[in-house]
This record gives sequence, structure tokens and C-alpha cells, in this order.
Amino acid sequence: MTLDEVQKLHRLQSDFEKNPQNMQAAYELFTELNKLGKYNTVMRLYDKYELAYVSQKELYADRMLAQYDLAKDNIGSLGINLNDLGETRITGQSLNRILFTGSLDIFFQILTLIIFALAIMMVFKNFDQKSLLDNYKFDIKKAKEVNQRLADVKGVDEIKEEIENLIKMIKSPGEYLEKGAKLHRGVLLYGRPGTGKTLLARAIAGESGTNFIYCTGSHFDEMFVGVGAKRVRELFQEARTHKPCIIFIDEIDTLLSKSRRYQSEQSSSRATINQILAEMDGFEKTDQILVIGATNHEDSLDPAAVRPGRFDKKIHVPLPDINGRKDIFDLYLDKIAKSPEVESIKLATMCPGFTGAEIENLVNTAITEAIHTGKEEADMKDFEYARDRIMMGIERKKLSMGDKDRLLTAIHEAGHAIACYFTPGAKKLYKATIVARGGSLGATFMVPDESDMLSTNKEKVLANIDVAMGGHVAEKLFVGSEKITTGCSSDLRGATNLAYEAVRKYGMFGEDAGYIALDQKDLSQEHNAMVDEKVKQILDDSFKRVKQLLLDREQEIRNLAKNLFWYDYLDSDEMDKVIRGEDLPKDRVRQWDYQKEGEYIIKF
Repeated sequence: MTLDEVQKLHRLQSDFEKNPQNMQAAYELFTELNKLGKYNTVMRLYDKYELAYVSQKELYADRMLAQYDLAKDNIGSLGINLNDLGETRITGQSLNRILFTGSLDIFFQILTLIIFALAIMMVFKNFDQKSLLDNYKFDIKKAKEVNQRLADVKGVDEIKEEIENLIKMIKSPGEYLEKGAKLHRGVLLYGRPGTGKTLLARAIAGESGTNFIYCTGSHFDEMFVGVGAKRVRELFQEARTHKPCIIFIDEIDTLLSKSRRYQSEQSSSRATINQILAEMDGFEKTDQILVIGATNHEDSLDPAAVRPGRFDKKIHVPLPDINGRKDIFDLYLDKIAKSPEVESIKLATMCPGFTGAEIENLVNTAITEAIHTGKEEADMKDFEYARDRIMMGIERKKLSMGDKDRLLTAIHEAGHAIACYFTPGAKKLYKATIVARGGSLGATFMVPDESDMLSTNKEKVLANIDVAMGGHVAEKLFVGSEKITTGCSSDLRGATNLAYEAVRKYGMFGEDAGYIALDQKDLSQEHNAMVDEKVKQILDDSFKRVKQLLLDREQEIRNLAKNLFWYDYLDSDEMDKVIRGEDLPKDRVRQWDYQKEGEYIIKF
């Protein structure tokens, strides 16, 4: 649209909006809109005011209808279904937008030309630089700048001998080459997140006195084709410039995963993978370059990457055992103000399965809480608070729960706790609470034994299923089937998943469901039906066992629910006392209305 056309259309619209029933103004606007190809607008405006136009016996009425028919015929010739136009009714505001859009056409055309010219200028300005699209710089540390040592890495005593041998090979390659040994080109560190793989890689560089280049697998992912492979070439060129050198690639599974290689649309990803493998294959004996990769998903790596001559040395970085956790606590406790009652061995016992990163976070959370509460040093209560916050989530202090809801939650959690306390093979009770934390209104937490970190057995799996069933069964027995809450859903889902794993993954019920360990999608319909039937039987048997247990321990569950209701939370020692029939101190009992005791769900 030209500027004159825009101005004319704006004038006609203004006249039309003053009185849409003015036949002459409407006819002139419709005529102009048809000339500009705005047929849809003509039809919508005519439909809106049709009754007013038809009722007026003027010459313009026939002309208006002719303009409407013209718009209709043109829309039909474009192949547009008139029934589909009902959702696009034009209002006065939308007509304004049409006019405004036309007036902006010229402006945007000029703006586009300006932007294009500026882009061309930038290309020529940067043409002689290293790269317009990629000026990424790698994090290179000189040997003297790498301060980490093997003594700084705690909780990995099991693999220290392996690491020391690797350091010896890096420091004295000639000794190995003279005797015909081949040096490692790549080392893969794998294990749970937070176990210290990055720190371990830095310590290897620090002990061996080599330069250190840090990068992650995502550094090689770019939208521009060829940038990933280019960065790989630059990375290894930097390593050759700074040899002896260790290249550390964190999260290497994002770079060398199976899926990236075999996705046809990711040709640039395949080029990046091939480039890094080609660089490693091209190492000379005197290059003195070692590539260390770290991953949490060792099984997802491309087989070509872990074949001999590439990442052929694999080192599993395990979770720290109790002694390892003690050493890690000692390392971080020395950095904070703490009371004498805080002992690393106690904390290590409290935290089975914690990684080094989680222990560091726990210590920091404890000292932060101590500062927030005005203490000069952190005590055991601060560390218990930190552990609860990490394990159970943030306490929702402002959530208002009535006494009936609190009591119902207490019954549910007491069911879990009693099932855990009296079931052989179950984990050790840690704490139960009816204070809302995270996404739950209450929770019962157990801690595993050290042996559970390595493997489990059929007795323990069935015990875990029974404990998960405890809350649901308690509600059904002491509240009634009609008042069972939705809070049981996650428990039942957990029990069901455990049962499926026992049957389909561990072969613990092979005599009934076979010894096939495959995913559901890989099994026949008949076999899946057999597995489903066995899982149902396991869950039914668990329900019966837990029901009988809670009936036998009715007094214990009532006492525990009552004390949970009174105290909000109970630790393992307090639950042990309650279950044995002992009374707890009354100093922190919450207030409740004893006069309305008869109105509560159950009587104590």
C-alpha cells in the first residue's frame, strides 16, 4: 500500500466509524477495501450491519450488495472455505491494525535494508579475525596453577592405588615405553554425580605436574555446522602447545553418546565425535597428552569411544563408605565454627549414601542455619536440621492444617513406621513427621545399611513393599475405606514399581514369572500378562501381611499416632520409646482441644 492509499483508507474508515449505517460512507469504504483485496473485511462488516442496509430502500443498498458479492466471489476463487471465516470476524480494532500494518510496510522495508547493510559491514569487519561465529576460549591452567593434590580428594581410598599408578605413568612415561608398554591415551572416570570426578582429575594433574585444560561436552554443541569439530581441533592444538597436558572433558556423555552418532539429522554431531576420536588416534608416543573424561552415564557412551586405544582405562568413582564420609566431614568441618559435640563419625553414620558434594552442602547448610539463628557455632541440632532439609525438603510452616487432617496424617505415617519397625529386612527408622515438607503433608524416613549401598535381596525388597503399604493399610483399618486419602497414591506407586523390578528385572520370582530380564516393550503380550498377575499377587500378599501386623500392633500404632499428633515429629529414639510404651517429655507437646476429643477420627 502506498502512503496515499493508507491515508485515503484511514479517512474512509473514520467516516464509517462515525455512523456505520450511513450507506454512502459504507459503500465508499467497501469499494476501497475490495480494490485493496481486503475481501474478508468487506464480508464481515457487511454481515455485521446487513439488517440496517437491507432495511434502507436506497440506491446504495444495491451497490452495497454488489460489493459484498464481489468480495464473496473473490474469496471463492481463492479456494477459501467461507465456513472457516467465522472465527476471524473483523472488529474496528482489527481494521485499525490492517491500516496500521499498511503504513508500516514502507518503514519495515527500509529498516530491513539498513539491518542487512549493517550485517554485511560486520562480516567484512570481522573477516580477518580468528572466527566470526566462534571465539571460544578454553580454560587452561598452567601446572603451577593447579593446586589440587591427591590428599585433597577424600572418600576414594578404594581407587587411590589405581590413580597413583596412573600418575606414575604420566610423570615417567619413558620407563614404560622402554619396556614396551603403551601409554594410555584416554581415561574414563564414571560414577554417581557429586562423587568428586572433577576434583580427582585436577588432583591427577596437580600430582603429575602437567598443564590442565578443562571443558565440558556441551562446549562442542553449537547451532553452526562444523563449529564442534573445529573446537575439537583447537582443543588438541592447545594441548600440544602446552604439553605435557591433561585434557579434562566433563559430562563427556553429551559429546560421545550412542544416540548422537546414529541420529542421521545430527551430521555435525557425528563429525564432532569422529574428530575427537581421530585426534586421539593420532597421538604420538612423545605427545605427552592424556584425555580424561567424566560421566554419570557410562553405559550411554559410543562403543567406538571406549575401545582399546581410546578411553580404554575405566575407573569407577564409588560412593564413599562410612570411613570415606568421615574423612570428607573432617575436611569441611575444619573450615567452619562448630561446637565440640559435633563429631565427624556421628555425622558419617547419619548420612549413608551421601556423596562428597552432598556432604559439603550439608555442612554449609548447617553453619548457615546457625548464623541465621544467632549462634556463634554450629551444633548437632543445626546438622540435623540440614539433613532433614536435604532429605525431606523445606518445611512449609505457613500451611494451615486442621486437627483432623493432622491426625489423619499421623495415622498414615504411624502405619509406615510400625511396618518398618516390625518387618525383618526393612531399613532403619530415622524420623517421622506430620509437618508438611516439600510436596507431602507428612513423611516417614528410613536410612539404609551400608550393605544396601552395594546390593539388596528378596527379603529386603518385600520388606520395602510392606513398608510402602503401611500408610494405606493404616488408613483403611483405623479411618475406614470410605475416608482413605489420595496421599496413598505415591506409596502404592512405589510398591508397584518395586514389585515389577523384583519380577521383571531381578528374577526373584522366576519360578512363577520366568527368569527373563527385559523391558515391558520387549516382552510378549502373554509374558507381560503373566508378570502383571505375579505383581498383583505380590501386592495382595503384602497387603495381607501388613494388615495382620497392624491389627496385632494396634496399641502401638495408636500410641505412635497420638505422639506424632502431639509432637509433630519424632526421631528414631523417640519412636522406639513410644513403641515400647514409654512416655516422652511434655516440654514440646503442642496444644490441642481435649474437650473435643470425641470428635476426632479415632480415639486413643
